[in-house]
Amino acid sequence: MGSGEIMAYRLKLAAGALALLIGGGLALVLLGIWPGPSEADRQRAREHFAEAETAYQSGDQQAALTALNESIDLDAQNDALRLRANVLLARGEFDAALRDLDKLIGRGGGLAANYSTRCWLRARSEHLDGARADCDRALEIDPALSSAYGNRGLVGLRQGRNHEAWEDFNTAMRVGGSDQWVAWRVFGRGLAARGKGNGVQGRQDMETALRSNPNVAAEYAQFGLGVEAMREFDDATYAAAADPRSLVSLRNYLMMYPNGAHRAEAQAQVDEIYAWIAEDQAAGQQSLPGYSFAAARGPGAPDSFGAIAMSHSRWRVAFSTDYASGEEAERAAAAICNANGVGDCQAFAFRNVCAAIAISRPERARGLAWAHGQDDAVRTAISGCRARGGSACMAVHSQCTPTPQEQTPATAPTP
Repeated sequence: MGSGEIMAYRLKLAAGALALLIGGGLALVLLGIWPGPSEADRQRAREHFAEAETAYQSGDQQAALTALNESIDLDAQNDALRLRANVLLARGEFDAALRDLDKLIGRGGGLAANYSTRCWLRARSEHLDGARADCDRALEIDPALSSAYGNRGLVGLRQGRNHEAWEDFNTAMRVGGSDQWVAWRVFGRGLAARGKGNGVQGRQDMETALRSNPNVAAEYAQFGLGVEAMREFDDATYAAAADPRSLVSLRNYLMMYPNGAHRAEAQAQVDEIYAWIAEDQAAGQQSLPGYSFAAARGPGAPDSFGAIAMSHSRWRVAFSTDYASGEEAERAAAAICNANGVGDCQAFAFRNVCAAIAISRPERARGLAWAHGQDDAVRTAISGCRARGGSACMAVHSQCTPTPQEQTPATAPTP
């Protein structure tokens, strides 16, 4: 090799080394490692991060994000990247959250939860093998991380690996306990069961999840999952609720399918039932000369009691609702019923249901009934009145305990 060739060779080596140095330096810059921040910058970054933590814990996401951006601009520490990814995720800025997690994990700072979150974010795209690898890595770090099992189940559904998805969701339920993601896991397990060919178990799981969280179907729909199944369930559930129709079944439909194809029809039927109850009770009250009614409402309780009270000598009825015990409810109903010198009212308690009273004026026959649906209570009260010999039985009042939010019964006697 001549001296010219040697010189050219050395120049190539030097150029290659320079390229490596430039490439390495660029990588360090992109990773936020070089040039390193000054000690003053690090201190200011720590102060901004502390501000971000305080804002995040107080629920002020915008303030947290602003402080995090300032902190990361000064010194891109792993804790700041991790928290910013969480804030961005909560705000629905998924691409930005993914970039922060990529940077965090690329620097070797990823925790099990970070891999699990990136698994979920990647599952939104077609990068499903990468998503599965992230969930696998999360479980290598923490074999008891329920979110990683649930997210890997999601990936399995998207990949058509339904048997594995079912196992993952089932494990997530076992290790996750009764946390906020139960409905997500149960719905996913239902989709996986349908995918395996077990439609009965699939529907049972999915409807259980919908009763707990009606929005869970929309959460899966953003991944393109469960849309056809929900359409089938929507039609079938509405058909069952409407024939024979009842408030309980129609309200269950509206709760499970808040944006269902039959929502308007179901709500119209609910309104019709309430209109029928109101008209029927108004007619019943008008049929009784001197009819009067009083109501009392307690402070409310998780286990809610109410009571019906009625006079034996007058057309006087009283209801109490939202009391912590049957004794309190009966005392309250009897007290307001016996006001104005009545004195012979008898009270009957009921618990966490709707109650109704029907009366036939000619025979003074009465029927009391309790049911989960107000319309069912009214119908049963009328039947009970007829069974006691009433020839003109009509409902005069019905009410539920605990009081539904849309109802505000009177708290003072009304004529």
